[in-house]
Amino acid sequence: MPTDLILICHGQARERDGEHHYGWWADRPLSHRGKQQALLVGERLRSDFDIRGLYTSPQKCARQTAEWIGDVLHIVPEVENDLRELESGDLATLSSEEVRKYYPGFFGGQSLEEARVPGSETYADLHTRVANIVSQLVNESPDQQIACITHVRPIVACLQAVMGYTPEDEHKPQFSCHTAAIHHLQLNPGGEPTFIALNDIAHLADLPG
Repeated sequence: MPTDLILICHGQARERDGEHHYGWWADRPLSHRGKQQALLVGERLRSDFDIRGLYTSPQKCARQTAEWIGDVLHIVPEVENDLRELESGDLATLSSEEVRKYYPGFFGGQSLEEARVPGSETYADLHTRVANIVSQLVNESPDQQIACITHVRPIVACLQAVMGYTPEDEHKPQFSCHTAAIHHLQLNPGGEPTFIALNDIAHLADLPG
């Protein structure tokens, strides 16, 4: 029986703390706008779906997004560690200024691996863990609609994995992913996936600015 998988990118994270700026690698809470986005996602899910399971990355912006959505749906989100963003290791607590100082190669276009950031992981690691956890959740939820709140890179990795691409494949398709966007797939065991919607942000249309 098919499972409807709803992948949701977290709401906008807070990028500044005083004079310091933080990037995607930092574990930051939601901004005020991010909370508004999360509520709108919750209303969209309540209106258009019948969500039976709500799963979230442990990182602050995703977990808070899931909590706001869960309040709307009256579902307690479950934390799944493998839905987290690409592991940034020692960068996780650093501001942009500090990263530029200690890991200048990263700002020059190097990957975490190339910049030799302690505790970080490769994209192949990310791809494998995300593919595994999503497959597990789908297999445990036949004939249900489930939602996973995660981040840009895990969403892209999941979509690529569902299409049959491995981390080693070259020229993998890329996908746009806005904050608070919904990606809707229908998965049949042993069958081809159906992509119903990608990067859907219609629910944010009335959000100012």
